Amino acid sequence: MHYSLAFADPAGHLLEVTLTIDAPRAVEWLRMPAWIPGSYLIREFARHVVWLEARQADERLPLRNVRKIDKASWQIECAGSLPLVVRYRVYAWDRSVRGCYFDASRGFVNPAAALLERLDSNAGTLTLVVEPPRFAQGLSWRCATTLTRVEVDTRGFGCYRAANYDELIDHPIECAAFDEFQFEAGGVPHRFVVSGRHRGDLDRLARDTARICQAHCDLFGDSRPPFPHYLFQLHVVDEGYGGLEHRTSTALIAPRNDLPAPGDDAVSEGYLSLLGLISHEYFHAWNVKRLKPAAFMRYDTTRENLTRLLWLFEGFTSYYDELILARAGLISEEDYLRLVGRHLTQLLRTPGRQVQSLAEGSFDAWIKYYRADENAPNSQVSYYLRGGLVALALDLTLRAGGRGSLDELMRALWREYGKPGIGVPEDIAPVFSDLTGMDLEPFFARHIDGTEDPDWAALLLPFGVTFNLRASAGQADLGGRADPEAARLNLRQLGIVLREGNGPLPAIQHVLSGSAAHEAGLSAGDTLVAVDGLRASAATLGKHLARFSPPCDIPISYFRHDVLRETTVSLDVAPLDTVWLSPASSAASTTGPLPRPWSPPPAVTG
Repeated sequence: MHYSLAFADPAGHLLEVTLTIDAPRAVEWLRMPAWIPGSYLIREFARHVVWLEARQADERLPLRNVRKIDKASWQIECAGSLPLVVRYRVYAWDRSVRGCYFDASRGFVNPAAALLERLDSNAGTLTLVVEPPRFAQGLSWRCATTLTRVEVDTRGFGCYRAANYDELIDHPIECAAFDEFQFEAGGVPHRFVVSGRHRGDLDRLARDTARICQAHCDLFGDSRPPFPHYLFQLHVVDEGYGGLEHRTSTALIAPRNDLPAPGDDAVSEGYLSLLGLISHEYFHAWNVKRLKPAAFMRYDTTRENLTRLLWLFEGFTSYYDELILARAGLISEEDYLRLVGRHLTQLLRTPGRQVQSLAEGSFDAWIKYYRADENAPNSQVSYYLRGGLVALALDLTLRAGGRGSLDELMRALWREYGKPGIGVPEDIAPVFSDLTGMDLEPFFARHIDGTEDPDWAALLLPFGVTFNLRASAGQADLGGRADPEAARLNLRQLGIVLREGNGPLPAIQHVLSGSAAHEAGLSAGDTLVAVDGLRASAATLGKHLARFSPPCDIPISYFRHDVLRETTVSLDVAPLDTVWLSPASSAASTTGPLPRPWSPPPAVTG
C-alpha cells in the first residue's frame, strides 16, 4: 500500500491524498479513524472528506462501485487483477494539535485525520510520499516528521515508510518555513521546529528544553531513552495552548509571546506554561505511549477505548511536568510551592471533586471531560489536576513510610510493563502494593476510587512545608501565595464564575454547588443587571460588592431568558478556599532525614 499527500488548494484548505493498493481484493473496505490517540473524544474525522473517487487502469470506477457504507467507511468493488487507486480530498482547517491545517503559510497533518485505513488486511510496510508544495508561498517550506525516511530531499519532502497503520498515524507532519534547533539528551538527537511568526529567544529555549529532556531521561534511569530520535513541533499563535503526544514526537501550540524574549532571563508566567507543556508531552514518551493501560495496547480508532487509569497516565504526567522543571533548575523551590498551592486552590474550588472519583472521571472522559458544560465544576473533577495532586500525595506517603518514592515506583512500572510492552491492568492497586511493599488498597479506596481529599497539612509538614488556607481575594486570585491584602467581598465568595469577554452586562458561566449564589437561585446563563439597585457592569460589579461586609444580604437583579428577575444573595463568612504553601517555621521539620519531594533522585545506572 502506498499513500501520497499533496497540498492541493491553500485557499480552499484542501489536502489531496492518493492511496494505491497494488493487489486489491474484489471488494475493498477503507475507513477513517473517529478519534486520535491521546485525545479522548470521538471527533469523526471522516466528516472532513469532501470528495472521493476510485480508478483502475486510469478509468474511474462507476459510482455504484464506490459506496459509503457507514459514517466513516467506504466499500469499493473492483477488479482484483489491477492496482486500485483511491483519490480523495480532506478539508484541513483545524488549528489544534489534533487534526489537519493547511493554508499558504503552513501545512500540518495528523495522519489519523487524513489517511484512510485498509480493513481486513495484513499488509506489511506502508509508504507515504509527502509531495513538496507547488504554489509560490510554499516553495520555501520544509517538512519535519519522525517517520522513517526512504528517499527524502534536503527539505524533508519525499518518501517515508511505516511498519503498519498504527505506526503510520503516530507521526504528525509539520510543513512550513519554520525555525529550528537541535540538541542531544539521553544520548539521542532531538530536533525542535517552531512555525509561526515570533521574536523568541530560541537559544534559551534550546538550553532549557535540553535540561528538561535530560532530567526526564535521568528519572527513568535507562542508558538511553526508548526512541532513536525525538521531534518537537511547536506552532506559535496569538492565543491557544495544548499538546498531543506521539511515540517519537509531540505537536504543541502556544502563544508566541510565551516564548522567552531576547535578553530576558526571567521565567514569565507564559514561559513557565510553555516549559510545563514541553515537559508534560515529553514525559508521555514513556508514560502512555509505551507504559500504557491494557485497553490501549491495540487502539480501536472506531470507538471509545475505555479505561479507569487516565489519572495514572495523565495525572502522574501532570505531577512530573512541573517537578522536572524544579529538578532541572529552571524554577526555584519557592516557585514550585507556589504552583502546587495554585493546583490545590483550583481543586478546593471544584465542588465536583466530592462527586466524581478519579477512576470515574477517567472512564467517563469521552462523554464528560472533553464535553464540559456549565455544570462541569459541580459534577466532575479533572484527572489531570486531581491525578497530579494524588501523585504528590502518594509520593509523600511512600517517602514518609520509608517505601522509596514515586520515582522508584515509576521506574518499576517502566521495567515491569513499559519496556516489555505489557499493558497495565485496570486493577492497579495490587500492582502498586506489590512494587512498593506497602498496602496501598486504603489509599486507593479513599483517593482514587473514592472522593476523599488527602490530609495535606499532615502529609506536607514532615517535609518542611506548611499548608495554609485563606479566603479568595477575587477572580484573579489563583492562590499559591499569601494574601497581599485583606480579601474583600468578591464573586468567588458568591460562588459565581463569569464568562470571559463579557459585554456591558456580565453573564454567569458557572454557579458552584452549595454556594450563596446557588442558594439564591442564580444559574449559569443569567445576565446580571444590578446589585443593590446599581447597574452591574463588568467595570463596576466588583466595586459594588466590595462595599458589603458579611454577614449581609445583597439584592440582585438579573435577566434569565429575557425575563427580568430579582433575588437576594445571603452571605456569611467567606469560605477558606485558597491555598498557599510555606516553609515550616520549626527547624526540626526542615532538617529531618526525608528528602523534599522535589529533590533530585539519586543517580541511577542500569
